[in-house]
Amino acid sequence: MDLSIRGPKSVLLATYLASTSKTDELCKLFGSAAWKAAATSSQALNILLKFLPETTEPGSYLPLVFDIAYSRLEETDDCEELTDLLPGAIRLLDDNSAKQVGEKLLSDGSTWVQFHEGDMALTITSWVFARIYSIDSSIGVLDLIDTIVSADFSESLPNAVLQWRDGILRPLQLFYVYYPTAADKRSYRLQEYTSLNTQVVIEHFLQYTTAMFVNRDVTMIVTPYLNYMRIISNGTVKPWDCFYRWLVVTAATNFPVISELVRQWNGPEDDSSALIDYVSAVIASCYQCSEARSEYFEAMHIFQKRGIYLANMADEVLVDDDQLIEAQMASDGKVDSAFEFPASPLYQPTQSNLYLLDQLITSAAMISVYVPTTLQSIARLRFFGTHQTQLEFLLRVVRGNSKEFAYRDDSNWRTLRSGSRWLKNKSNVLSKLSDADIENAFLAALLDFGRINLVREIYIDPIQPPLGLEDIETHVLRAFREHYDAASNCNATRGSLKTASQVLHLIYPSMLETDNLEKAELLLKATHELSKYSLVLVQGVPLAPLQIRISNDPEQIVSQLLQTNEKAYLQVDEMISITKNLIIGLDRKLDTLHGIEFRVIRMCVYAALAADDFSMAYEYCMSKLWSHADEINAVDKDLLWQVFFAAGRYISPNAPSISPSSPSFQSAAQNPMMVLQLNNRMKYLHLQMELLSRAMDICPERNMFEILNIWQDFELEVAQVTAK
Repeated sequence: MDLSIRGPKSVLLATYLASTSKTDELCKLFGSAAWKAAATSSQALNILLKFLPETTEPGSYLPLVFDIAYSRLEETDDCEELTDLLPGAIRLLDDNSAKQVGEKLLSDGSTWVQFHEGDMALTITSWVFARIYSIDSSIGVLDLIDTIVSADFSESLPNAVLQWRDGILRPLQLFYVYYPTAADKRSYRLQEYTSLNTQVVIEHFLQYTTAMFVNRDVTMIVTPYLNYMRIISNGTVKPWDCFYRWLVVTAATNFPVISELVRQWNGPEDDSSALIDYVSAVIASCYQCSEARSEYFEAMHIFQKRGIYLANMADEVLVDDDQLIEAQMASDGKVDSAFEFPASPLYQPTQSNLYLLDQLITSAAMISVYVPTTLQSIARLRFFGTHQTQLEFLLRVVRGNSKEFAYRDDSNWRTLRSGSRWLKNKSNVLSKLSDADIENAFLAALLDFGRINLVREIYIDPIQPPLGLEDIETHVLRAFREHYDAASNCNATRGSLKTASQVLHLIYPSMLETDNLEKAELLLKATHELSKYSLVLVQGVPLAPLQIRISNDPEQIVSQLLQTNEKAYLQVDEMISITKNLIIGLDRKLDTLHGIEFRVIRMCVYAALAADDFSMAYEYCMSKLWSHADEINAVDKDLLWQVFFAAGRYISPNAPSISPSSPSFQSAAQNPMMVLQLNNRMKYLHLQMELLSRAMDICPERNMFEILNIWQDFELEVAQVTAK
């Protein structure tokens, strides 16, 4: 060999041959005695690594890498043809200069592969990875990298490289095939996929997945990646846990994606521990779902069955043994942390937990028909709900919303009632409630929504009704008041007042007669009687039952009725009845009943006078009022003489004048009709004088002179007419 390429110049020649992809010539050079005298196998590998162009066909240099690593290069001194390849610039260098140039070339850059004498596979692996990462950092073409790990030659790449290819490169290639736009966004270097947090890589791989493709993405991308991470960790970490965290978090925000995955994917293969953890994640995903939709609950039932299958429980009998889970959930004491994944005891893939999951899914699905409720909300209610919380929840479910109630028939009510009892006794969601709590809630709702026949069927007709008469009476009275107040008119045969009547007569008087029920009946009766008349308490608004119930003065209602309804005063007995019933029915002070007949008759007298019906006013005074004179109190007695005085002094606007000086009086003898009117007037004068006499009998002394003056005037007029 020419001395011009011996020693340091052989290193420079190697860098030149590598940079021009002359691998055959390199093979001869590296096997030469000149090379072995001047450099090492480690330098040979690093010259290939540093100076071979990235586009060089891997099949041309990988065999050389293997031969160097295994120290099996064919020794030869026949390198004369290499002399001609030596560039002129190198020929001119002396050995010292060539050495300096060579050292500088080899030291440039950070990549350097160590030659492992005792582990050729490790040497090859290190070189291949260094080559891959160098290509990735310079041009980042995955297809070019793929040609290295897929090169077709007589020897196989080390297992570490093949595992990396199947666990990192292939998943990443598929990721870009499935989601080509991902290449335009943030991505990682190849070397980072093994050093980054596994959770970050999983989120990166699954950031674009959908329900349609999630099974493909998990099977083809995530599974190979996680299997590889498990291999390189030598079992010291559980990379699948990161994927399960993604699964549970995604269930809260995009449940359809997780639903499709669980339906199709059977979990990690050949890893029983990871498979059991998958069952835990499936259970947790149900509890994390943030929406209450029927199709989601159907999917959760599939999850539960899949959990049994995957945990090899398909042939085992599930036992309702949840005492342990009750204690575990209670021991934490913090509601929020009790549902954290994977710490929550609810997520352990045990028989009792899977059985409990099925019960709670059924509970949530049942309740969500009426009030949208998530599975976790149901679990919180079961394990942490107080008696008050569970009762409020039941009432919200039973009451629903106004639109929903418009379409709920008796069959729906029966189903909801039996379902609520199941929630208490079977799934224990309402375990802190008593049977009476549930029945009270339903009876109240049924009465409020006017389901009279159903109330009778469940709570009235049975020989042993689910509630006692005292409870039933309480609900009947409350519902009666609610319907009464909601009525827009006072007719008990229409609208809400009709419903109030039906509610009351469920038990009164056939089953139970109490003072409160009787008062409600009297109020209802009085209200209906008032519907016969036109009455407005608030300007422009017809009388409504609520106005009656909140009235402080029932007598004022009757007084206004008499003022606004012509001839109503003729129904004096009805007016008395209405007033009495209002006072008793509205539970006003019963001492107001004393003298009530007198006060109503008095009002009728004034109403008759206002209607110019003196005859009826006289009749009421003499036949009705005077008979009560000894029964009334001092206040009413003061009113008694006043009403007699008012009727006695009354002069009809239509009455003819009987003054002797008036023209009508002068012409009376020539006008028979006028004679008749004067005779009638004389008759009324006598009646009025009688009323005034009675007034003087009972009036205070201070008022007697006033009455006497009017009485004397009437007496004088009668005497004048009589004398004429």
